[in-house]
Amino acid sequence: MNCTAKFLLILVQLVYAGLSMSSFASDPDHCKDQNMDCVECDSLYDSRCRDPFDVSLVKRGLVPSVRCGGVCSKWVHRYADGSSRVRRTCSKNLRLKKVSPYLVCIDESRRNGQLCFCDKRNCNAAVALKAAGFSSAVVSVMLLLLWSIRLELL
Repeated sequence: MNCTAKFLLILVQLVYAGLSMSSFASDPDHCKDQNMDCVECDSLYDSRCRDPFDVSLVKRGLVPSVRCGGVCSKWVHRYADGSSRVRRTCSKNLRLKKVSPYLVCIDESRRNGQLCFCDKRNCNAAVALKAAGFSSAVVSVMLLLLWSIRLELL
């Protein structure tokens, strides 16, 4: 089997593995019966909720962490004057009509906000929520492409 065929086989396996992991992570039923703690605050009422968020506030009990039967969420809305509002809560506390709480970040249609969901204890305390699995898959594919180009040049 030549190098190009080996590369294509490895690439197909990586893409398949990445799709399997992402479909599991984005399944809305994956965490529906799971209880976890989520940070509960709104910068409209408590300025300590803004980014950058001080996680020690939760550890010291100064910002509450609530039991959640869904997933944690963080909603950032940016206003025209440059200010922003950050709401950290359990997905069950949001009135979502057209959005299911998948483990992703969703930009608001007018690009003035972002809603993110995550499924780890107090994960909505993070400044930025991201899908690590997807970025790892992209990096892996890029490294394989560079490796295959290098082999063809030899």
